[in-house]
Amino acid sequence: MAKILLVDDDTEFGIALSKILKAEGHEVSVALNTEGGLKEIRSHGFDIVFADLSMPGENGLVLLEKAKNEFPGLPVVMVTAFGDWDIYAKAIEKGVSKFVNKPVKKEEILQIIKDVLG
Repeated sequence: MAKILLVDDDTEFGIALSKILKAEGHEVSVALNTEGGLKEIRSHGFDIVFADLSMPGENGLVLLEKAKNEFPGLPVVMVTAFGDWDIYAKAIEKGVSKFVNKPVKKEEILQIIKDVLG
């Protein structure tokens, strides 16, 4: 199973998704912001990162860019409740692996993990 990092300022969302993924046998860590997420990535290494696009302070695009600069092969999936084509285009330029819209469905997350990790 995969070692997964969830980066989202919405604590309830992080806990709920973490429970779902753990029930499927994945190892899951949660960070509440970009700084915490990058610290986790640097300290523990992950197979895949799910990052909220819209967070206070440095947003998910910043996390994506910094993570990809340091760990080019790390898959980063952007999670968002808002559709903004300009931001999607920037994320694609920075190497995003996939996008998923909130509310997230269990089946969709599990399929993304399979698609991205093989």
